[in-house]
Amino acid sequence: MADVVQKIDELVANARKAADIMREMTQEQVDKICAAMDAASVANEVKLAEMAVEETGIGRADHKAIKNHLGAHIVAEWQKNQKSVGVIREEAGVTYVAEPFGVIAAATPTTNPPSTVMFKSLIALKARNVIIFAAHPRAQKVSVEAARIMHDAAVSAGAPVNCIQWIDEPSIEATNLLFKHPGVNLILATGGGAMVKSAYSSGHPAIGVGPGNTPVFISKSAKLSVAVNNVIASKTFDNGTICSSDQSMIFDDKAICDKAVQMMVERGAYLVNAEEKKKLEAVMFDKERGVPAVAIVGKSPQYIAKLAGFEIPEDRKLLLVPLTTIGPEDWFSHEKLSPVLGYICFNSTDEAIAAAKNQLRWGGAGHTAVVHAQDDAVINKFAMEIPANRLLLNQPAVHGSVGLIYNELPPSLTLGCGTDGGNYLGNNISFRDLLSIKSIAKRIVDYERDE
Repeated sequence: MADVVQKIDELVANARKAADIMREMTQEQVDKICAAMDAASVANEVKLAEMAVEETGIGRADHKAIKNHLGAHIVAEWQKNQKSVGVIREEAGVTYVAEPFGVIAAATPTTNPPSTVMFKSLIALKARNVIIFAAHPRAQKVSVEAARIMHDAAVSAGAPVNCIQWIDEPSIEATNLLFKHPGVNLILATGGGAMVKSAYSSGHPAIGVGPGNTPVFISKSAKLSVAVNNVIASKTFDNGTICSSDQSMIFDDKAICDKAVQMMVERGAYLVNAEEKKKLEAVMFDKERGVPAVAIVGKSPQYIAKLAGFEIPEDRKLLLVPLTTIGPEDWFSHEKLSPVLGYICFNSTDEAIAAAKNQLRWGGAGHTAVVHAQDDAVINKFAMEIPANRLLLNQPAVHGSVGLIYNELPPSLTLGCGTDGGNYLGNNISFRDLLSIKSIAKRIVDYERDE
């Protein structure tokens, strides 16, 4: 215990020295540092993707390379011309000045390790903060390599040594000590529920996330072929490991549902029967903790089916499971973090929207929801009623939620869930959320008033 305490103390002491230097940097210096980190991320995005799959056994290397590109290069491009130092805007007699928080402690998940490390490093240093990572033990090697790459690139461009650091020997004890250390100013937590709760109970300000359980409502007014293609592209991306990936397709018309299922099968889905569903349920969920079983997270549909005791053709892209209800009575309406997708049909728009609301409330409150519809009245009703902070209209859940591909949301790999999901923020987290803003207010009343 004493040895771990000493190591965390050293990390934080080094970080505070680096933070004092970062605080004095100009916008030009900060942007030069971020540009160097961006270049290093692009040069290493494929290598880090391959390392992640090799170490964790989760997801697909080709898709993780895309995820690395989004989490680093696309983010860097989006933020590079935005102010993050000194006066950032003036309006209505108030001048707003950006200051850094200082030392950020950051946890990273096993599902998206290098992309999360590079993303958080870029947004932290853009805001003149420094950062210390506590990586998931099953993704330690690749997380440290990503952090080292970003640190070395930043230092080469003028950043202070130790602007990016990491815990060498990961453990729950070490992470908790880091989170509760008095020298830490802010916690940026991405990972499982227990870890996020630890961040919120640390005594420090914290930005956390919640579980996703994205409902996809497909209205009878939808462009059905587009909707089906969007769902397949989103659900199969990196074997379903992104928290915003589709979990259930919800229909408001039986004929449209049947047609969509046929399209799904024709385009690569494997339709699971009742016996296979029971077998899948037995291996896919940790029912005591209420989460997907570690053994299936980010695995291929063939692997998951074989684990459950049946075989599917090699050309199948996902497992499609009919649902009996939305809620705890049917485990397949739960978050699955794998290429396994539920579907259910109702007889009206009101029933379908109510089901989407239920899915979020019991397993993904505040996160993300998708609607495919061409009827504005349906879209508006869905948008007004659904308890999600990201409402995606006629686009893939994953590609839409992370921003800047199908819409103008800020590109991000940390998706807040708001107070519905037990978070403070509900937006796509960016460097803006890592700035401490001072407000300088000018007097607008005549001096004679107070003479």
